[in-house]
Amino acid sequence: MAASNGWKVHHLDVKTAFLHGELKEIVHVAQPEGFVVKDSEEKVYKLNKALYGLRQAPRAWNNKLNKILNELEFVKCSKELSLYQKQENEHLLLVAVYVDDLLVRGSSLSMILDFKNGMESKFEMSDIGMLTYYLGIEVLQHDKGITLKQERYARKILEETKMEECNVVHTPMALGLKLSTAHNEKDIDGKEYRRSIGCLRYLLHTRPDLSFSVGVLSRYMQEHKESNGAALKQILRYLKGT
Repeated sequence: MAASNGWKVHHLDVKTAFLHGELKEIVHVAQPEGFVVKDSEEKVYKLNKALYGLRQAPRAWNNKLNKILNELEFVKCSKELSLYQKQENEHLLLVAVYVDDLLVRGSSLSMILDFKNGMESKFEMSDIGMLTYYLGIEVLQHDKGITLKQERYARKILEETKMEECNVVHTPMALGLKLSTAHNEKDIDGKEYRRSIGCLRYLLHTRPDLSFSVGVLSRYMQEHKESNGAALKQILRYLKGT
């Protein structure tokens, strides 16, 4: 039972994360509104810790979190620097970091609970529970495993491109399609084209069937002609139908 619950992904959030960062540099800031010392208006404050909006704050927080995880006997992955792991006998605990969000997964529920307690002794934490939604990706955790999908994000793409009521097609790209950058072909709105391609590229996290067609259109980010726009609409029609 412990292993079954453990291998599900838990979501933790560190409150006011950047305020925990310890500065290595000497940083001075102007006196903020409401905290100006009378008759010393020309003076500045020296920071002891990081503040939100400070350029050094993200690095200071990352260094602080890395130090704490090392104290908890985690090892940083050499290939993916935001991933930490901890091995205890046959059990493994994984922690993925995204700024102040921690995604925790392991083979032992007791290890997960120990980790939560250890982090709560260092920071003020929010235990959000099982991961259900993260960075535009819907996470469905069930007995047979974990399913990732971006249905809401896909619908948003169709709405923003005004293609939510379009006719559907069964392939994302026509067979043998030839795209060109011919000067005699009419240009389309480059800003909208690039934005749509950028959104579709993020959708590839859960839609590998779109990888080839979106990759082809990504080559024309600076040369966006009518034929490219037509190919983009075909991808969106395919997205609508799937």
